[in-house]
Amino acid sequence: MMEIRVHSKGGQGAVQANRMLCRSIVQAGGYAQFIPAFGVERKGSPVFGFFRVSDAPIRVNSQVYSPDLVVIMDESLLGAVDVYAGLKPGGRVLVNTKRRPDQLGLPDDVSSVGVLDAFGIAGEVLGRSIPNTTLLGAIAAFVPGVDRERLFGLIGAKFGEANVRAAQRGAEELRVHPWAESAKEAE
Repeated sequence: MMEIRVHSKGGQGAVQANRMLCRSIVQAGGYAQFIPAFGVERKGSPVFGFFRVSDAPIRVNSQVYSPDLVVIMDESLLGAVDVYAGLKPGGRVLVNTKRRPDQLGLPDDVSSVGVLDAFGIAGEVLGRSIPNTTLLGAIAAFVPGVDRERLFGLIGAKFGEANVRAAQRGAEELRVHPWAESAKEAE
């Protein structure tokens, strides 16, 4: 089972995106679970949620304390929220950012980091900076077992073809960098 924690801000579409990702995995015959967690429920406030993906039934129904992957939908949360808390050694990170991985304050034991400018892609394709569907494409490229075509079909049915193009660009423009070895070499 893969456990994921998603950090976002209210209004960025994290809940809708994760429900859609969950639906695509279940429709493809897998098992998935998304549990949103809200603090202050207002636009722009930090929010997070928990996601599990498995090829077997998921029996646990609680927050994720030690994620395998942390998704950060807004780089402004870096430093404002402890986004790396509990990340498993060898875990992975996906960040919506224009910054280089060495500028993200990553823990040394992260195995890899995926970066892309989801705000920029969404602005170009959709005319507004809502990163959820762009990041869905990146997640589909980063998480094993996600059926991209099924996910893109659900995105198109719910949000339209422009959002499918944003998701496709998110998958194509995601840049994955090995990290643990890079951090050791920098010492």
